[in-house]
Amino acid sequence: MIIKNITLDQNRQEFPANAGRDFPLTAHYTDLGQWATPAVPWHWHRELEFCVVLQGRLHVYTSHQDCVLAPGEGYFLNRNVLHRVQGEKGDKPIYMTQLVDAGLLAGAEGSVFQRKYVDPVLECRQLELLPLRLASTNQRQIIGHVNASYDAADGETEGYEIIARNELSMAWLGLMRELPQGALDGGREEDQTEIRVKRMMLYIQEHSAERLTLNEIAMAASISPRECLRDFQQRLHTTPIRYLIDWRLGTAARRLVSTGQSVTDIAADCGFSSGSYFTKLFREKYHMTPMQYRKKHAGL
Repeated sequence: MIIKNITLDQNRQEFPANAGRDFPLTAHYTDLGQWATPAVPWHWHRELEFCVVLQGRLHVYTSHQDCVLAPGEGYFLNRNVLHRVQGEKGDKPIYMTQLVDAGLLAGAEGSVFQRKYVDPVLECRQLELLPLRLASTNQRQIIGHVNASYDAADGETEGYEIIARNELSMAWLGLMRELPQGALDGGREEDQTEIRVKRMMLYIQEHSAERLTLNEIAMAASISPRECLRDFQQRLHTTPIRYLIDWRLGTAARRLVSTGQSVTDIAADCGFSSGSYFTKLFREKYHMTPMQYRKKHAGL
């Protein structure tokens, strides 16, 4: 089944996750042209992600990399990697993604597939994001396998689970050919800065309606305010307060469409000190008033 939208849960993880699914693959079709701001904010998920761009140009960011993808190109994203995507220079791209539990490829615990092929990639310190370009023969073949897996998941004909898994296994084999020599030597060390940023992100989300200070945000990761500012800039390329404001605005935008609450009540519930201040910030981000946003996106 293909899911036509993307939502993030309270942990900034894509939802629905594959946990508990008997076939742990979730396929998404995303048209950023339907979004007021054509971007998916910073988030992460435990699943592996394969993506192919169908229309427009897509800009993909992680804490350490970024790339721009043309139609037909794609990317592989390792698990638990902070990332965001947006349309490039006014584009509102359409793209498809598959979120895949590593166990689908690894098979039984301790199997040769897990030990020899899957775990080394999951633990590879040099692999967060791999752009897949049409100019490369091997990468073009990977894209072809990803497309075939997506088509199988979309059609859900008899045996589609076997076809989808087989195509992703072939894509995985191609992926391993892309790794530089020695890349699989040694495990991927935990990024302590990214761990701290995730903790602070979660704290901000859980307390977003409150009057938060920089010091309180920093304390969530047991670091100083200066370290907090540095970590956010290094990993998210923004400030903690700007992240808080954007998260509040995103929450407000969803409530405008999904509830009948007044703009004043939404502003207060999302942590804004006044309705006029909320409207000012909302207009700056979405280029329309809250009421205009509600009218435009009603029923989506």
